[in-house]
Amino acid sequence: MKKILIFLFVFLTFNTVALSQVTKHPEESIPMEKVPVKIAEGPCKPTWQSLGDNFKSPKWFRDAKIGMWLHWGPQSIGEDGDWYAKWIYMPKFAWGDYTRVYPHHLEKVGHPSQYGYKDMLPLWKAENWNPEKLMALYKRAGARYVIAQGMHHDNFDLWDSKFQPWNSVRIGPKRDIVGDWKKAADKEGLKFGIAFHGDYSLFWYQPAFLSDLEGPLKGVAYDGAQNYEGKNTWWKKMGLNLKDLYGIDLKEDVVYPKDFDGDSVAFRMKDPLSHGIPNGNLKKNIDFARWYCTKWTNRVIDAIDQFSPDFIYFDGGDSYPFCGWFTGRGFRSDATPRVIAHLYNKNIQKNSGKLEALAFTKGNEDPRAIAVNVESRVPNGIKKDQPWQTENGLGEWFYFKGTFYESGMVIHEMLEAISRDGNYVINIPLTPSGELDSGGEQTLKDMGDWMDINGEGIYSSSAWKVWGEGSVVMPSGNLGPKQAATPYTAQDIRFTVNNKSLYAWLMDWPANNKVVIHSLSANSGKISSVKMLGCKEKIKWKQNNAGLEIILPTKQPCKFAYGLKIDGNY
Repeated sequence: MKKILIFLFVFLTFNTVALSQVTKHPEESIPMEKVPVKIAEGPCKPTWQSLGDNFKSPKWFRDAKIGMWLHWGPQSIGEDGDWYAKWIYMPKFAWGDYTRVYPHHLEKVGHPSQYGYKDMLPLWKAENWNPEKLMALYKRAGARYVIAQGMHHDNFDLWDSKFQPWNSVRIGPKRDIVGDWKKAADKEGLKFGIAFHGDYSLFWYQPAFLSDLEGPLKGVAYDGAQNYEGKNTWWKKMGLNLKDLYGIDLKEDVVYPKDFDGDSVAFRMKDPLSHGIPNGNLKKNIDFARWYCTKWTNRVIDAIDQFSPDFIYFDGGDSYPFCGWFTGRGFRSDATPRVIAHLYNKNIQKNSGKLEALAFTKGNEDPRAIAVNVESRVPNGIKKDQPWQTENGLGEWFYFKGTFYESGMVIHEMLEAISRDGNYVINIPLTPSGELDSGGEQTLKDMGDWMDINGEGIYSSSAWKVWGEGSVVMPSGNLGPKQAATPYTAQDIRFTVNNKSLYAWLMDWPANNKVVIHSLSANSGKISSVKMLGCKEKIKWKQNNAGLEIILPTKQPCKFAYGLKIDGNY
């Protein structure tokens, strides 16, 4: 969740593949090990086929359209953006601007041989976090559902976890973050989901077992590989074990190129998405992989049982947790279909036999089984084969001091997604203390003001026969100056349909107050009325062979993008 070019290249590539859901992976031929964790009884079995046979997207999801990502946790403490828990161990090979993180950590905290990520966790206090106030702001902004971070790649659980002692109730805020988010969402009547990213941690923390590649501390092991025998550390006093946070050193499973004679530490540090661990099952450390996967499965089921979420969410890149490839490398098992089946069965029990829950993944082995995440971009065209959402971060996914705020790009990207038949979810990062920057608060206010006027063409809407007109589309990537500078003109139009009315969304206001919608020419059908949302003034229009020509009001009814409600036979 990331904005620099190399990172985007990797993620945009696999997200493009994920949209088609047709790519087959060699690892699918590896037998899928059954995780020894019981699930709720019901029609859904822990197989992709069974999930596909039983899943149907709930109506509430299509109607909701707008969601809010609550992508917040202890990694915000660095105020240095996403993946802080990894980049502090990577003086080299971090993606793009993330090379800043290691020297920042060195300067502000100390060397990671003595002060690693574990030592940052008690510093995260969330002292000004007010979930009730924030949830009211999210609802006012137009959100109908929220996604709460349950665990990120840092492997730290944000609830009173029965299976992960490294959690926010024991360490740091001493609060049940997920539980308090859930209470606030229930109070506001918002659907509630939980995101689980901890599967990456099977291999993600490998840099914590490495060392500097140069300088005075070259070769001095980072804190994951330090010998703590006989040392009475703060975490030992709490009965904690670093294995539960960092995992173990997987050096025996690293695969080097043939005749490799280079620096093994540099090789292992180099690729943040593998660290030399190949696809497939671990070989030397298969028992650890099996243990870790079982523990992860228990953790997810624990959260489902405690909070009864309306949906669950998994990260990946044309991959899913413990699939055996890419971000799911290291172990192939039925952990993901197992926890999804548990959610679906419990939800069916709760709703008198009707499934009202869903699961989001970025990879699967049966596209009928789940909803799809499209990160930091939109599909090229209308996508109706699966329920899906575009998700994006305003700036970094975790808080970055100096975030660029601009509300128009949020509205524009929302329209790009919804006109293609998807939903839209935005993350506006919280500070370590749990507050919004003033720019974040303004963005939420602007969203709410815009939705007050235009919501009738958004909620419960679907795509029209074409998603839009014009040649300009917002570039992919986390929202920032590049996206804000998208050169939309009044010729760039997006469409939605709701209650038999067509809504045309102007991505810019024409200088001459005149717009032509070419898709609505005289031979496309007869128009009976045209109104501008938020405007009482009657507007002039005519339909001819060139299109539907509209003279707009002299005063703009809102900011950012402008909605026309069009009725007729088209």
